[in-house]
Amino acid sequence: MPFSTLFTVLAAMAPAIAAAEDSDTPLPQLATEVAFPNLKFDRPVAMDYPNDGSNLLFVVEQHQAKVWSFPNDKETSQKQLFLQLPAPISKDNEEGLLGLAFHPKYKENGQFFVYYSADDSASGGPRRRSVVSRFRVSKTDPRVADPKSEERIWIGPDDPFGNHNGGCIAFGPDGFLYITLGDSGSADDPLRSGQNPKDHFGSILRIDVDHPADGKAYGIPSDNPARRDPKFAHWAPEVYCIGLRNVWKFSFDRETGDLFAGDVGQNLYEMVHLIKNGGNYGWSIKEAFHPFLPQRRTKADPASPISPPLVEYPHKPTPERPDDGKSITGGYVYRGKALKDLVGVYVYGDFDTGRIWGLREKGGKAVASAELIDLKPATKLPIAAFGEDAEGELYILAFGSKSSADGRIYRLVPRKSGL
Repeated sequence: MPFSTLFTVLAAMAPAIAAAEDSDTPLPQLATEVAFPNLKFDRPVAMDYPNDGSNLLFVVEQHQAKVWSFPNDKETSQKQLFLQLPAPISKDNEEGLLGLAFHPKYKENGQFFVYYSADDSASGGPRRRSVVSRFRVSKTDPRVADPKSEERIWIGPDDPFGNHNGGCIAFGPDGFLYITLGDSGSADDPLRSGQNPKDHFGSILRIDVDHPADGKAYGIPSDNPARRDPKFAHWAPEVYCIGLRNVWKFSFDRETGDLFAGDVGQNLYEMVHLIKNGGNYGWSIKEAFHPFLPQRRTKADPASPISPPLVEYPHKPTPERPDDGKSITGGYVYRGKALKDLVGVYVYGDFDTGRIWGLREKGGKAVASAELIDLKPATKLPIAAFGEDAEGELYILAFGSKSSADGRIYRLVPRKSGL
């Protein structure tokens, strides 16, 4: 049985081609194994670590609204509660505590940020909206956060639907906080938010959490689109790019600073984008490389032409596979030392099928794309998130709850011959 499956990759103004065609080096053949056998989590959806030399990893539990820390040691069983979110949250399938990001100067200021689905109905507010809050570590215990230190930094618009919340947050190499927000939910982009840069839906936002201004708890970077070029004057100041359906996970290449995003499609295709300042990625005119509901005659925002994704993969079965995917989980460009043949490869997966792919990018185009693991029923993981540690080693968070299987953290390892 062939090991890898090539994706459809479309160069600009050209037919689809096999992504690995221009590759000089084959992508490695890998397997998965449990990274921390003595640990298990309930619906783990995010992992992060602080740059403080502690060698601790932190995992977010979606509906428990908890953040746990543990030593980066294969044999550890020392899982310790770092934060129990004090505020009520909405708990639809795609809601909850979704994102975690430690401030680049966490060692000095003890600040970290979380993204969650707030339920403010008890206080007269909306039943559903997204919030990014700042917390601080306890002054008496570095393994415990201060739950009373919460400051709401960014508050999203009232959300009519429970899905497509994005929820990923991360600090870029520029020191600014990036926030992804889906297109508001339901199906077919009902609010037409994909090509509307005036709202926050269907976008990645970028804010300055260290320099509040204009009566807000954050500032706007001077090179955000609305601030740097008059043609973007109609964009909301926070908006960094538009045309995204639901970026569940994005990440920065720690070596180059490039921003990669896995964007969840609707009925037919999933896609990976290379994100740029002021970019427009097509939703809901396009689903990956393909027209979406052209009868609606939606017009692209005039300030930014549509950029195609790096790669796509279909929902429907392919000649090589009985299924290909349903919901992309964005990953990381691997920069660790354990898998030398994987260095420089963007690794991502699919939540429903458990497939894991690698992508090499050069000059804004994919030059290689293939599956990394030979998927078998025993190795199928519900991939909710990827994570990395301070050394650039990669981890896989397998979704699970008290009533369902898994909830463990995995890693990629070389595949043994004959398997």
